[in-house]
Amino acid sequence: MMRERYSGPPTPRKKKNGYERVCVVPDVHAPFHEEEFLAELCAREGPISTKAIAIGDISDAYAFSTFTKYENVSFSEEWAQVTSVVQALSEAFQEVEIVIGNHDERLEKRLRERLSADQIAAVLYMTGGTLCPLTALAKHYPNVSIAKHVTPSGHSVDWFTTCGTDAWLGHPQKFSRVPAAALRAVEDWIRDHETVMGLGRPRLIVMGHTHQLAIVPFRSDTLLVECGSVCQVQSYQLSPRLGGRPQKRGYIWFEQHDGTTDLNSVGMRWFDVA
Repeated sequence: MMRERYSGPPTPRKKKNGYERVCVVPDVHAPFHEEEFLAELCAREGPISTKAIAIGDISDAYAFSTFTKYENVSFSEEWAQVTSVVQALSEAFQEVEIVIGNHDERLEKRLRERLSADQIAAVLYMTGGTLCPLTALAKHYPNVSIAKHVTPSGHSVDWFTTCGTDAWLGHPQKFSRVPAAALRAVEDWIRDHETVMGLGRPRLIVMGHTHQLAIVPFRSDTLLVECGSVCQVQSYQLSPRLGGRPQKRGYIWFEQHDGTTDLNSVGMRWFDVA
């Protein structure tokens, strides 16, 4: 997916009768992404979707991991791939919104652990106010933005976003071996924090992070969704320390009319099956 030149965003299309189709780009983990799957996602969804929401972990930030490393991947090598991914999304979709995942924020964590307050202030001054390289990268593309949910108390949150009047999409750091248990935990958290977070009562809840692919009708009018991944098999799945569940490569989409989600429109593409 490497490109030498940036061709810019696609030609804007007018929304018809308030209709919008949203493609959810799941965990990418560049440079450990499946280029063929991501290319197919862009080719299939770009021409028919009005918006893409990348739901976290576009970058793996392997160089900043504190886990034992079995591969030699420099930051410069990885960032070339991350840049290529963001550029491809910018060229394929009219609008791209990026949720910050736990891997995307690894560098900021390392910097805050190891630098003094004055050194942090100096880095923020040089970067225009961010310690997140993905946030800095997004500024180079006119149709790419970072998720920003502002709470009633004025705090800004970048690990989830809302779409329309009733859709919540985020990258909570929650996993369970029990199918759909993580989804239910997120739904419980949203209900518990709907006032302090200013969320209302979403009918569609989509989570990244788990690398699972599931669409679960829940309660009387709520759909819970895990949106898959487009990354290679993660090294922890090859370990003799058995755990987790096999990751699912795929993605989901949904449609809205005047900001209201059509729950019957939610669909998924599962790459791992014929």
